[in-house]
Amino acid sequence: MKKLIIPTFCFAVLSTVAFEEKISAAPLPAEQINTIETSNKYVNVSSGSLNMRKSASENAGVVAKLSKGMQVTVYSESKGWAKIKANGKEGYVSTKYLSTTKPVTGSTPSAPVKATTKYVNVSSGTLNMRKSGTETASIVAKLSKGMQVTVYSESKGWAKIKANGKEGYVSTKYLSTTKPVTG
Repeated sequence: MKKLIIPTFCFAVLSTVAFEEKISAAPLPAEQINTIETSNKYVNVSSGSLNMRKSASENAGVVAKLSKGMQVTVYSESKGWAKIKANGKEGYVSTKYLSTTKPVTGSTPSAPVKATTKYVNVSSGTLNMRKSGTETASIVAKLSKGMQVTVYSESKGWAKIKANGKEGYVSTKYLSTTKPVTG
């Protein structure tokens, strides 16, 4: 009985190899291949920059800061977040800061901003330039008496200014049109 099992087993192994068929998959037509639908949108923030994050969370680390009007490629949108690519980096931004049309940045030719020159006029110490027009906003820089600043606009007691290459807000009561005497 042992003699019959060995030849039968050998025949089964050899015949399996002999009857093997090669199977290959034909390529799918181009229209059936799943592609990622992307779209282009623009960063639309009222001021500052938009944080592109590592994941769809306000607590996630910042990958890059995106400026107003920057074009980004949107891969997907879900639960108020968009997966995007900008400047060769991928990350997530809140969809509320994206627009399908490019926002106007800076001034328009028909309404140029008329900047004026004024001077810091504090009785003592320094003047705090703040991130926004409120007394509780974070301090951007400290300006000394007599410093020349460029004023872009004034509203509700606050002036939007530029000094030492930084932009921010100061109280209009500490600005004068003439340079104060220092000393």
